[in-house]
Amino acid sequence: MTEPTHITTIGPSRTRVWLRLIAGVATIILGIVAFAWPQATLRVVAFVFGINLLILGAFRIMQMLVTTGVPALHRVLGILFGLIAFVAGVLCLANVATSLSLLLLIVAFGWIVDGLGEIFLTIGRGEPGGGWRIAVGVLIVLASIAVLVWPGLGLATFVLIGATTLVFAGICLVLAAIAGLRTAHP
Repeated sequence: MTEPTHITTIGPSRTRVWLRLIAGVATIILGIVAFAWPQATLRVVAFVFGINLLILGAFRIMQMLVTTGVPALHRVLGILFGLIAFVAGVLCLANVATSLSLLLLIVAFGWIVDGLGEIFLTIGRGEPGGGWRIAVGVLIVLASIAVLVWPGLGLATFVLIGATTLVFAGICLVLAAIAGLRTAHP
């Protein structure tokens, strides 16, 4: 009996890890922008959080398209989660003049979808940085729940919660990417 001639690589692909790193840095930058404008108008908030959802959605779609060895169910759900988050971002950008309540619902819905996608697509994979990715998902889902539970949040409070979430989620994504880069195969 002969040994198989192919080698199975364990760990994330470098492309996917770099995509995660770019998404993490972009998320941190958007969080800092949100902190820098504490007196932000609804238009600025809609723009910042809409861009965040666009980036997260596009990242999730690209990640699922370039990653090899992902089960078909994970690939389909990852693309679906990415599309929903992307559409939520488009809604934020298209309706910048809408009410704060509608903006809160759109952002919270987009975050819940992205957070659940991050958790679901990470659990059981055993990849480096998986704990950080799960932490990102949990953080985003908890922030979404806070926004939904207290719909009467003022704009300043929403910006504070949102900016904090973006910065910490970005840090977790960067740490997950660094862990992946340490073990990714060329």
